[in-house]
Amino acid sequence: MRMSWRSRLAVVILAGLLAGCATMQRAESRHRLHHLVVIWLKQPGDEKLRQQYIAESKPLSQLPGVLAYDVGTPAAVKRSHASSALDQSYDVAIASVFESQQAFEAFLKNPEYGRIAKDVLRPLVDRYTVYDFID
Repeated sequence: MRMSWRSRLAVVILAGLLAGCATMQRAESRHRLHHLVVIWLKQPGDEKLRQQYIAESKPLSQLPGVLAYDVGTPAAVKRSHASSALDQSYDVAIASVFESQQAFEAFLKNPEYGRIAKDVLRPLVDRYTVYDFID
């Protein structure tokens, strides 16, 4: 059976759309995921506790999928103007980058992450806020 030119055109358009969807999914998986965590400790301002949290969290940087892992305390930056947007009430912040959203989701399921987060870090924490975004 011979296809009409309209049928052939419809098949070509459909194939192009499907190929575009597959390409889009592959492109989305290549987006890195940035994971920011701002932490308030149970003993606010305690420098020893801050350093303990930092040291205990560093093994997380070695888990699969982690491209970058930076952790530190508030910077005392001198600004010419005060800003209500500036919040230095936290104790520790973590900025990490993952290969992809899928890599981050696998990280969250990693038993070593679960052990460190639940048994080592969370007992030190009063509260925390998380921001995740892709680039």
